[in-house]
Formats: sequence, structure tokens, C-alpha cells
Amino acid sequence: MPYRIIPNGEIWNGGVFCVPKAVTEKSLKFASENQLKALLYLLSNNGTAEPAEIAKALGISEAQAAECLDFWVYEGVLSSGSEAEAAPVEKPEPKPEKRALESLPMPSLTPRDVVNLCAENAELASLLRAAESILATSLSISMKSNLINMVTYYGLPVSVVVTLLEYYKSERDAGRNITTRTLQQIAKDWANEEISTIEQASEKLLEMAESEKLWLRVLELCEFDYRQPTQAQLKMLRRWRNDFEPEMIFFACNVMKKYTEEEKRSLKAIDNILKDWKRKGLKTPDEVKNQPKPDSKKDKKKSKPSFDIEEIKKNSDLNDDFDI
Repeated sequence: MPYRIIPNGEIWNGGVFCVPKAVTEKSLKFASENQLKALLYLLSNNGTAEPAEIAKALGISEAQAAECLDFWVYEGVLSSGSEAEAAPVEKPEPKPEKRALESLPMPSLTPRDVVNLCAENAELASLLRAAESILATSLSISMKSNLINMVTYYGLPVSVVVTLLEYYKSERDAGRNITTRTLQQIAKDWANEEISTIEQASEKLLEMAESEKLWLRVLELCEFDYRQPTQAQLKMLRRWRNDFEPEMIFFACNVMKKYTEEEKRSLKAIDNILKDWKRKGLKTPDEVKNQPKPDSKKDKKKSKPSFDIEEIKKNSDLNDDFDI
């Protein structure tokens, strides 16, 4: 017997709001409980809300609320406005060609544009044929436009785009949440990192696989209910891997879990701990454990280090030389 929403009565007294159908497709398989609750709260408040409001409504920390919203930003459902608000003076001066690229909107190609470009450039025609072979389906005009732009707009070689397509196909075959938007974002990141050979592309894919393993292990250790990492979270994980061995990252997870109240636990809290340890030059759990505890009487005896998370957060905020 099918279930149906009650068509009338008190349930409708508070009003209604719309939920995009695409959200349902994503939430059923990939969104966590808190991510879905955060989105519903935001949609019920005319489509806008601060992380602090959502944190209070859901009974979670503000950092956890922000991470829930970042998931939907990554999925193309929300916009944070952070890029527009970022102060340009804090960013390194981009190369002239990069600045020109970012100042122009990505071309939206029509079917006629695609035909003309492929007629003028045999490599683009070859790329689209390869894509249809890899994906085993006819390409939509949107997908054709995206692939062509990866070459003509982002400047990636055709061979690198083909490697990226093979990764996209393997992820979809494995049932993982990868969209054409994700594909486009990876292409953009690779262009910024000047990935120009198959070897470099393969190294990036291996790095992404290692980051995914680390992500799953961190979720397991911390008992977080996140599922799909955002691009910002993936960059954070790569930074962790560049700065520390896995055992140090897992130790930070355990420290955060042990010394932080449950409602305040988050990836940001782990990040603050690792930033603090990097600033102090600590590379192993033993080095952390053997830190001298500050003593007001200037006692030089060594004791167990302090794991005061709030103190770590304050020190990290004051010495934050890293992007997240």
C-alpha cells in the first residue's frame, strides 16, 4: 500500500516551501542526516540562513553546520558568496593569462558551435568520439560543451581530459557520487596546477584515491556522519597528508574526540589541532606527548602536554598561515 502526504489539516498551517527534485536524488544516497536537516531548515527560511542559526536548530556545533552547508555548495544547490566576499589583497597576484581567463565567463556552446569547433579542430572531434566510447552513450550538448571547454577554456591537453573521463566512468560504475559539475571542478583544479601529461594526471588520481581512504578512516575514527567530502575538505585532507604521516592525523582525531565535547566535534577542530602541531614542529605522537606543560612557576620539569582544544583553537586562529 503506497504512503501519501495528508492533503489538508494542521500540517499545512505553517505554510509550504519548494525542494528541488534533484535534491531528493542526491539526499537519498549521499547526504547525511544533518546535511539533509540543514538544507531543509535553510529552504524553510526563504533559502538563506547562517551556520549559527542552523547549529542552534539542529543541536550541533557551528563548524559542523558550516560543513553540512558546504556539502550542498559543492553539489551546486547553494552558494556561499565567500568567493565574492574574499579580499583580493590577500590573494597572490595571478599570472596575466590566468587573470584574463577568470575574468571571462565560461562559454556556453550551442550545437552549431560544437559542430564548427570540431570541424576546425580534429583533436576536439577525436575527444568527443573517445568520450562516447568511454561512457558508452551519446553525449548531451552540455557534456560536449564541458569537454570542449576543458581543452579550449582551461587549456588541458586532450589526453589529460580523456584520463579524467576514464576516472569519471570508473567512479560512476562503482556507485560513487560524481557529477559533471565535479568533473568540471577537477578539470579547473588541474588547469590551475598546470597538469599537462598523462603521468601527472595519474599521480593526481592516485593522490585523490589516497585522500578518499583518509577521509573514510577519519569519519570512522570520529564517528562523523558526513558522506561525500566537499572540494574544500578534500584540499584540507591533502594539506594534512602533505604535513603529516597518517598516524599523526589519526592521533589528532583521537585527541579531538577525547578532549572535545560531542556537540563541538568537527573536522575544523581536527584541523586546528594539526595546525597547532605544525606550528610547533611536532611530527610524531610521542613528540606531542612529551611537550613540557607551561608552568607559572617556571618549573622546568616535563609533564604531559595540555590538550585544551579551546587553547589550541585560539593559538591556531592567531597563527593561521594556512588555507582550508
